[in-house]
Amino acid sequence: MGLSQFTNEDGRVNERQRSFNAAEFDIMTSVRADSVLVLSSKNTLLSFDDPIGPSQFYMLRYHRDRMLEAAKELDWTETYKDLAGSRGLSYLKGVLQDYLATLSDGANHPRPLKLRVVINYRGHISVTSTPLPIPLGQSSLAFALFPPLLAPLPPRVDHPLPQESWRVFISPALVSPSLFTRHKTTNRSVYDEARSFIPNLPSSDSPDRLSEVLMITVNNEVMEGTITTPYFWRRGRWVTPPASAGGNMGTTRRYALEAGLCVEESVFKDSLSQGELIWLSNGARGWGWGEIRPPE
Repeated sequence: MGLSQFTNEDGRVNERQRSFNAAEFDIMTSVRADSVLVLSSKNTLLSFDDPIGPSQFYMLRYHRDRMLEAAKELDWTETYKDLAGSRGLSYLKGVLQDYLATLSDGANHPRPLKLRVVINYRGHISVTSTPLPIPLGQSSLAFALFPPLLAPLPPRVDHPLPQESWRVFISPALVSPSLFTRHKTTNRSVYDEARSFIPNLPSSDSPDRLSEVLMITVNNEVMEGTITTPYFWRRGRWVTPPASAGGNMGTTRRYALEAGLCVEESVFKDSLSQGELIWLSNGARGWGWGEIRPPE
């Protein structure tokens, strides 16, 4: 079903379709669950309003906040009420912990997981998971998930890069920003379409070949990646597309801006070049780098 059937011309929810919409899509986010995160005091601070102990969930409060913003714009009052405040954060944490306890290895899973967290208009949360390929040791935790800076690219001896690297392509299609690009929902058709234009592209969950597609708006502006936030080197600093470009306000993007790793700035398609090296981040894998390539 086309996005125009869900939203008005300005991309906001059509009130006459609100009840129909609620049955058609849910709010979602993807959270890293990793036992090594309990060793990170920074993750504890970023996971709770009033930290009371360690968290194995990567920046959980930021994930809750992004779902809360979506519920607010959608006017899903039950969902908003369930997620709001310290009680809502504890509720979300409890659901995730209960899910981990159902796995064969229990809550002490030996490898990191990507938790796909979906909440509907009545506040019901469901969780599924897929393994993440690279367990992190304590020594690499800060570098991969909480970088103190975004190192220059190409790499130098004094600034080694994370192990993960991405193949990055540019979508030939132009996207009109909407509710479904501003917020992460289960309506992923615009993202799936962008990936479908690139031949032989592996699944977005593939652990072996990390591949990303940069989405371009009707104004020829980079909006975001299909599964990551991109960062570009412009005029001596790292920049990421602004909120006005229409993309998701992702959790790692928020961290990067608040930590001063980058600034918001429009990035236009004609400024991109083959072989350009960029940083990428998302809420399950953390940070990695990639190279813009022609379709293979």
